Amino acid sequence: MTQTDIVYKVVAYGKDPAAMRVYEIMTKPCISVNPDLGVEYVARLFANTGIRIAPVIREGVLGTISLTDILNKGDFLEKPKVVIARKELSRAIEEAKSICAGPGITSKECAAAWALVEEIEAEMIYQSGADVPDKTAFQIYCDEHPKIFQVLGTGQLVGSGAAR
Repeated sequence: MTQTDIVYKVVAYGKDPAAMRVYEIMTKPCISVNPDLGVEYVARLFANTGIRIAPVIREGVLGTISLTDILNKGDFLEKPKVVIARKELSRAIEEAKSICAGPGITSKECAAAWALVEEIEAEMIYQSGADVPDKTAFQIYCDEHPKIFQVLGTGQLVGSGAAR
């Protein structure tokens, strides 16, 4: 039960607080947070449910977490995750290109580097809620280097890009 619950459901209607039961005015369902959850997950939980505060519980109440806690304790405003992911993606693409230029586009190192690029790209799309691009960085690279699709002895294509 929060201050908002009391104001909106008791005070606003002139009800007698002494006659009210917690269950009657608390926000339902009661959503609690595990202390091991990531702050971003809790922020998404709050956004999806419209709540602003939740009890943190592990074998009993440890405390509460609120929107204010998330804003005051995190560096999300100074270091937005999408901006960081964009920089990380650019760095990973350049590294993948460099690795593929060294050991070669059919090497396992090249495939692993592009797998990392695709993982970062997918996470960035998920975090930002952006539309999936027409072509991933790996697909663009493949257009420029068609030899990357040489079949190895295992019968599998090098890289983790989408099948053509």
